[in-house]
This record gives sequence, structure tokens and C-alpha cells, in this order.
Amino acid sequence: MSRPIAQRGKRLGAKALDLFFVVIIGQILPNGIGAILGFVYSLVGDGLNLRVLQSRSLGKKIFGLEVVNAQTGGRCRLRQTVIRNAPIGVVTFLAIFPFWGWILAVLVGIPIFAVEITLILRAERSQRLGDVMADTEVVEHA
Repeated sequence: MSRPIAQRGKRLGAKALDLFFVVIIGQILPNGIGAILGFVYSLVGDGLNLRVLQSRSLGKKIFGLEVVNAQTGGRCRLRQTVIRNAPIGVVTFLAIFPFWGWILAVLVGIPIFAVEITLILRAERSQRLGDVMADTEVVEHA
């Protein structure tokens, strides 16, 4: 039996929390290490098989959501996680590089986030671009 699709507000809240976490990591850890770890987290956060997060990002854990394979309803694989987070990963990768990278991150990030948010709000199953690319969807955690 399939689980209900995640509420749009919860998805947006979870993503905002994850992005906040990425920014905090980038600011706390020195010499670009935080920016690199933030980038890696933005790509694989949903697929890390850590006991405390149960293969969910911090935001999804707090908001009670989970990414699943859209065809099987099973857990999202690490490969799917990287594919689904690639659009946002581009933005966080640019943010690794001070000044010009940050400017490019804003210039590239605004349209990407606009498309992603629009799809979450308007698509039938709330699948954003990354979900369509990876054949995943976000559901309420069982």
C-alpha cells in the first residue's frame, strides 16, 4: 500500500531546514571544508544510511518525510538521491567558491529554486525536477 504524498508545506519546510543546515556547516567549518561538506550533504543527505536519520535528510527527519522510489515505493537508493539532488547540488557546488561562486550561486539558484518550488506546488504528485529525473517522490514517513 502506498503512503500519502508529503504535504507541500512540510516539503518546503524540510528543504528550507536542509539548506539552512548546509549554510551553517559552510560557515562553521574552516578553510572551505564546511562548504565542501555542505555540498556533499546537499547531494546525498536523503540517501545516507545513518541509524539516527534512517536514510532521510535532517529536514525530512524533523518533518516526518521520506524519499521513495516512485515505481516500487521502496527506499530511495544513493544513486537516485544524487540524481534527484543534482539541480540543488549545482547551486551548493558554486557556493564553495568565495565571491564569484556566491554570485553565480545566486544567479543560477534563483531560477532553479523557482522551478523546483513551482513544481512542488503545482505538479500532480508534487514531484520537483529532481524527483522526475530520479523517478522518486516524497511521502509521509511510515
